[in-house]
Formats: sequence, C-alpha cells, structure tokens
Amino acid sequence: MNIRKNLNIGIKRCAVIATGAVICVSLFIPARTSAQNPGLGGSKTAPAIPIPLEEVVSRKQTEYVVGTGEITRDLLLTGELKAARSSVIQAPRSQQNFGNTITFLVDEGEIVKAGERIVEFDDTSLINNKTDAETTLETAILNVTKKKADLESSRCDLLNSLRNAENSLKRAELYGKIDKSLLSENQFEQYRLNIMKAQLQLEKARENLDNFEKTYDSEMTKVEITKSQAELQLKRIESDIALTKINARQDGIFLYGDNWQSNRKVQVGDSIFPGMEVASIPDMTSLQVVGYVFDTEYRQLSRGMRCEVSFDALPGVNVGGTVVLLTDVASRRGFASDQKMFQATVQLDNVDTELFKPGMTARVNVPLVLANAATAAPREYIGVDAQGRNFVRTGTDIKKADTQFVKLGVIGDKMIEISSGVSAGEKLFPVQ
Repeated sequence: MNIRKNLNIGIKRCAVIATGAVICVSLFIPARTSAQNPGLGGSKTAPAIPIPLEEVVSRKQTEYVVGTGEITRDLLLTGELKAARSSVIQAPRSQQNFGNTITFLVDEGEIVKAGERIVEFDDTSLINNKTDAETTLETAILNVTKKKADLESSRCDLLNSLRNAENSLKRAELYGKIDKSLLSENQFEQYRLNIMKAQLQLEKARENLDNFEKTYDSEMTKVEITKSQAELQLKRIESDIALTKINARQDGIFLYGDNWQSNRKVQVGDSIFPGMEVASIPDMTSLQVVGYVFDTEYRQLSRGMRCEVSFDALPGVNVGGTVVLLTDVASRRGFASDQKMFQATVQLDNVDTELFKPGMTARVNVPLVLANAATAAPREYIGVDAQGRNFVRTGTDIKKADTQFVKLGVIGDKMIEISSGVSAGEKLFPVQ
C-alpha cells in the first residue's frame, strides 16, 4: 500500500512539472503575427520577447473604449541653471597696458564677501611706467619753476631799461631847455636830436615791456601744460594699477568665466583681452534654466508655455516653470561642439537657494498639445500590417474581434489620433 501510495504521489508531481514546462515553452515560442505597434519598425513579424504569464492573462482581459480628448507629446529640453542677474568681473580696459595676465583668482565655488579681493592682474609694466611718469612730472615741475624765475628776471631787466630810458629823456629835455642864444647852432641841434633819441628809446622800452607782459602768460602756460600732461599721465597709470586689483561688489558664490581661446575655464596665468569676462558673482535669487533646442523643436515652442523642470543632481525635486524667452539666432552649445542650437529660457516658479546651484544640469519637460477633442486610442491598440496599413481590433469579444483598418492623425507619447475607421464608443482590444 505504501509503495502504491508513493507511486501515485510521484506521478502527480511529474504531471505538475510537465505542465509547467509546457507553459514555459509556450511563453517563449515566437508567435506569428502581421501587425505591430506604429512607429516601432517595419518588420513583418514581432520579435520573440518572453511575456510573463500574468501579463498574458491581463491582456486577454484588457479592452479600451474609444473616446475623445487631448493628444499630448512631451518635449524634453536639456540645459543648466544660470542667473539672470549677476555681478560680472571683466578684464580691465587699460590705457597703458594691453595685456591682462591673471596672477590671482579666488577658488571657483567659494563664497565671497563684499570688499574681498577676488582677482588680480599682473601690474609689473604699469609699475615701471609709473616710475617713468613720476620722473617726467618732477622734471615738468622744475621746468615750471625755472621758467617763472627766468621770466621774472626778464621783467626786471625790461623795467630797468624802461627806467633808464625815462631818465635819459629827462636829461635830454633839461639840456634842450637851455636858451638857444647861449648855445651854438650845432650844439642846440644836438640837444634836440638827443631828446628825439631818448623819446624813441623810451617808446621802445615800453613796447618791449608790453610785449613781455602779453607773452608772459603764454610762456607760463606752455610749461604748465607739460606739467599737467605729466600729472594726467601719472593719474592714468595709477588708475590702471587700481584696475588690476578687483574686490567683490556683493556677497555670493564665485564662478569662473569661459576662456574661448583655450576652450576651457579661465585660470591663473591666462592673458585675456580687455573687457573679456573673467568671473561672475550671480544673484542666486534670479536663477533660471537656459535650455538648448534643435531647430525642428524650436518651432513647437512659444513664450508662456508651462513646463516641469527636474535636476540630475537632485533626484525627486521637480519645479514648475514658464518659457519666458526664445532666442532668434542659433549659437554654439559648447567649446568643442560645432553644432548650433537655439536657447529657451525658463523662469522657475520657486528658487531654493540652498539646493539650486549655478551650472546644475536641468531637464525641462514641456507638454505639447497636438490636438484637442480628438478621437484617439492608446498606442498598444493600433497595429501595422505587412502592407503598412494601420488597423485596430474591434468587437465585443476578444475571441471574435474583427480587424478594422484606420487612418491616423497626430501621434502623441501615449495616445494616437484616429481620423477615420472607428468612432467614439467602440470597443478595442490590444494588438498582439
């Protein structure tokens, strides 16, 4: 009895094992079919993909009633967080030094305070120029002093000449007052001639003094202009030296600029052009996403579109946003890329300054409404036969479903518009 009982138990176990093997084999046998989901390729047979048993059972019980509604497709943009407002540090526009070599930079990402030294440039040549300018100014000051002394000396000489001419005229006039009867004719004429000569000498002395006074200011102005030019040159050099030492104008995080000549970030030792951006201190409250858009997708975007933004560095953090700006001209996306793309700026609904940092990679999901109140069905309910015709399976029973050819409209991520072939309210079954 025990042997027979054990034998029966063994037979039952073998039957269960055999049944399971048959089920497993049937699940992995590729089924021949003439339809496939649209947009997944043009092969005539579906690939041999193992389907779990519970999914097969659920598919047999799934049905869809055709309805109307919106057909949407999500447009995904990639970009990064950038500040709309920031304090930009540029290479100085020096009048005396055409090369700007960076000698000091605060570490990127460091939090700086207003008034803190953040950037320095090489000022060696400016220091040398300052020494020369100081020497030139000292020489100009000495020239002004010397010129003034020389002019005052000339004035004294001219005043003496004027006084001598006046005295000579007075003496000549005294002799000219002598009675003619007391003098010979020749002597009388000589005294009259002396008076005329003295008058001419006096007029000449006065003229020389007048000319001197008229030219005095102009002579002093010449040397004073030279002095002023030397002073101005020294101030320019000192101003340029001051430009080589840059302090932070506000508190914030310190970010390096792009060195487009070397296809990398700016670093110590770089010699950059005047006006080129060296670094920036962004206003963290103005962070926004700058995304990059291909020209084929650019036409589908418009200002005011709502979107959802996620961040690679912050899993699970999603923020709503609005497209506020679309560029009209394409530009390079990066240093090594020749591919040009348009930019889309997204204003975030909320900015968490503790979590969000400039440069974070962001993904912008923009839902596009392709059609409204459209007759539609999910993708898995629409197939394509060997001739490329779209069809659905309709009816009341999955075992007796009919094949109905349809024409499609717009294709969304989940739903596809059916422009003709079926109507709202009809029941569809999945396409195997």
